[in-house]
Amino acid sequence: MFDLYWRFLGLPLSRLKGAVSDAAPFSLVEASLWVAAAALVVLAASLARPRGILAHRGVRWTTVLLGPVFLIALGLGQGAFPLSIAPTGLREPLTKRVEVPPLDSAAFVAWTRAREERLGGYFGGETRWRAFQALSEKEVLRACDGSLDTVLAALGLLPGRTVRAFKDMGPWTSSLGLLYGGPAFHDPFFGEIGIIPDRNYPASHYWRLVAACHETAHAKGFTREMDAEILTQAALARLEDPRFTALADIHFLLKTGTKITWPDSLKAEARRVRNARARVEAARPALFRLKAWLRKADLQNSGAKYGERRAAEAWNPRHPFFATVRAVQEKL
Repeated sequence: MFDLYWRFLGLPLSRLKGAVSDAAPFSLVEASLWVAAAALVVLAASLARPRGILAHRGVRWTTVLLGPVFLIALGLGQGAFPLSIAPTGLREPLTKRVEVPPLDSAAFVAWTRAREERLGGYFGGETRWRAFQALSEKEVLRACDGSLDTVLAALGLLPGRTVRAFKDMGPWTSSLGLLYGGPAFHDPFFGEIGIIPDRNYPASHYWRLVAACHETAHAKGFTREMDAEILTQAALARLEDPRFTALADIHFLLKTGTKITWPDSLKAEARRVRNARARVEAARPALFRLKAWLRKADLQNSGAKYGERRAAEAWNPRHPFFATVRAVQEKL
């Protein structure tokens, strides 16, 4: 049923919205939140002095209620929680769409160690580290857009829209993203991609690159985080450029829940990012205290949705991320 919807309505609509949002020189989501916030201020003033505000010609309750109504519609269209109305949330999960044979523990460990050794070999020299650091989010977006098309075709899945741009997240979207736990987003309502500026949330270079590919996978029509992560891994791993292979290995190894011997260059970058992030957090104590409280209360986006495996977790031979990634790669 979903394939019928996507072929005749979902995909044409996604392409139309994507063309508009990619061409816009500013974030449509951020602008909408500012407009909605202004409408809420007018609504509050209307409730406080109904005769004063509503006495103006052309101002009606339908006008002042537009802000909260739009915010509710924007929120329900995100596809990030059970009450969402994003149609792509009804898509059959890849873990069910793809036949996933069991992956035994020994094979998983061997696979992990092979990728760990390959990553260490790649970052063995300064020249390759500089080449990796020179890789931009826009380059990753372009490469992943084409690679994802190939992956979807190999899996017999309908295509998604062409993704051409992402925007810097503004004050509203940055704050909401940090509180939710995901400082990058794809908005199904507008079809827009956003990534938080490094000055607002310092992050490792590899994180920003993976985020560009992950959000592109969402924009292709895959709302679930697990689906986007599986497609991200498949899209990165099949690219011949060794920088993308290294990026795929980092993305994979971070989820394993096993002790990894990381290259010194990655560890040094992680230390620099931690120090930079500590300075940003110190400058906005209220926001980051609330973020810490939401994390402690388990109200943020969870790692399990992204296929992350905890160190103490018993091995699942049909692990939704690792076993599915193996099954997908065998089809490519």
